[in-house]
Amino acid sequence: MARLRFSIFFSVFVAMVGLMIIAPVMPPLIRELGLSETHSGLIISLGSVAMAVMAPVWGSRSDAIGRKPVILIGFLGMFASYVLFTATMYAGLKQLVSGSLLVVLLIAARASVGLFIPAVPSSAQAYMADVTDERGRSAGMALIGAANGLGLVLGPAIAGAFALIGLIWPLYIGAVLPLAAFFVVLLLIPAQKPIIQAKPPKVNPFQKGVRLYLFAGLATMLSIITLQVVGGFYFQDQLSLTTKETARMVSFGLMFSGVAMIVTQGLQMKKPKWQPKALIVAGALLMMISMMLFLFVIGLIGFYSAFFLFGVGAGLMMPGFMTGASLAVSREQQGGVAGLVASVQGISAVIAPILSTTLYQADKHLPFAVVGAFVLIMAITLLTVKSHGAASTKAAEKSV
Repeated sequence: MARLRFSIFFSVFVAMVGLMIIAPVMPPLIRELGLSETHSGLIISLGSVAMAVMAPVWGSRSDAIGRKPVILIGFLGMFASYVLFTATMYAGLKQLVSGSLLVVLLIAARASVGLFIPAVPSSAQAYMADVTDERGRSAGMALIGAANGLGLVLGPAIAGAFALIGLIWPLYIGAVLPLAAFFVVLLLIPAQKPIIQAKPPKVNPFQKGVRLYLFAGLATMLSIITLQVVGGFYFQDQLSLTTKETARMVSFGLMFSGVAMIVTQGLQMKKPKWQPKALIVAGALLMMISMMLFLFVIGLIGFYSAFFLFGVGAGLMMPGFMTGASLAVSREQQGGVAGLVASVQGISAVIAPILSTTLYQADKHLPFAVVGAFVLIMAITLLTVKSHGAASTKAAEKSV
């Protein structure tokens, strides 16, 4: 069991690093290529659209052909996509390709990365649901949340370290890691029969129980991405920092959030006492407090405290919505619901950058105010609507 858990953790970690390692080097690379910020936005956004579209597809395929084959396909696809993306970027830097053709090739390669990445977390989450019972589900999902959090922290750090050698070096690492993960999964994860033998029962994102936890997932991911996207602008404007001071401050802040997220989920793995709804509501409360600190306490200590509380809140909410969604469906639908959870992350990555920057241009306080209000609405909705968790699962299993 320990070997299986490590494999699932490592798989999700590599997928998240693969997603995050591009972000820090994209702006300087785009400028080296002579392209504009708009091109950068197109390349990243269309990759996120591919993630949102393909995540439910991969989740359902894992129900039909097994978790391990889909994870292996995902890593092979990530490897091939990163090779294509890196080769295109290299050709652009060497001026072998330029102009519209370069932009089209970069968009296609980045979309290909987005196409294969969700195969891993959706299948890994479904696999964790397969090997845990209702009482251990929260701890299992906390492990996946910790892998996400670690990848969120180390992805940019790895990129920054290898960028010291050369701007394109993080992309080389992005190609090597999926290949290494492929062999880890191939050797350590045991073969498993498909969960279903006939056509997979579809999971409706608007069905009772599921929609509440997808709503919670959307609130969580929109909050995380909004902080990443506009945080640097906000803190520079609020504290009158230089660009170097801003980069250092935001890096430390995101590190505090990531560490808080990992520690919180580690504790949840050891003592999984809280139910999904309680985890989400407690996390939402801490996240709203962090938004208040960002808005009303101007100073480094206040901002760092807000980053830490934000990480604790996100660390509670992530396993909460993943566990709740998993318990709301039958065993045969675990891949489908895991795919929907991964799709929510992709949708958030499309919406949040556009929405948060637009709001920031109107008023620098608006992104944090809107995020706080959205989280509040989600928490109130969750408290007022009757839960359809484990009981729904049991009923569904009896009807099969």
